[in-house]
Order: sequence, then structure tokens, then C-alpha cells
Amino acid sequence: MGNATDRTTRTEPICEWSYSSHRESIGKTLSSPGIWPNKKTHINCGLSDRMAGNVSANVDQTRRQGRWNNVAINGAYLTNLPRELVRSMAGFPTYDRFFYLAHAALNPPTSLSKKLFPAIDE
Repeated sequence: MGNATDRTTRTEPICEWSYSSHRESIGKTLSSPGIWPNKKTHINCGLSDRMAGNVSANVDQTRRQGRWNNVAINGAYLTNLPRELVRSMAGFPTYDRFFYLAHAALNPPTSLSKKLFPAIDE
């Protein structure tokens, strides 16, 4: 049997994944760690918008990327927080597209890590 992308040698039938099966699968996956979203099949749409915002894409670019009209993107996917203002108030430059948290670059001493996470060696 060929690989998954080789349609000429595939022997199993190709069928479309039903909406209800897709929704049920995502629901089971998310409920396992206790996540209960209202719109299971659209969960990645909001994530896509937030990722676009992290690289400073403007709203028009984000809307086009998701093929959303203004009502859909404003009502469902955009956060109500003005990103540039929030970044500025947090002390990050607004002219730079990327930023990082300095504490994320720190490597704490092993003794501290063991106090916080006693099972860290397991």
C-alpha cells in the first residue's frame, strides 16, 4: 500500500469527514482536560486570529485570511482588547512586531525547581 498522499495506490475508500463526527471528535479531545468550548469546530478560528495578532497583522489581513466578514470577525474572533495599547502599557515597544518575556529566558537553579516541582526528576 502506498503512503497517505499517494492516491493512485491507496486501497481504502476516501470519504469526507462528517460535520457531526468532526464536532464529536474535537469535543472528546477537549473535554478530556476539562475544556468545554461553546463552538467546538470553530475553536481554531479564534486561535488563528490571536496568532495573527501576535505578529502584528492588521484586522483586514486577519479577516481576509479567515474569509470572515466584519460582523463575524468582530463578534466572534477578535478580542476586545486593543493590542498595541496593551503591549505599550506592559512596557513592550509597539513598533516591534515581536516581543518576549524576559523571565521566560531565565534558567532557575535546580534547587528551586525541585522545591516547586518535587517530582521533577521522575
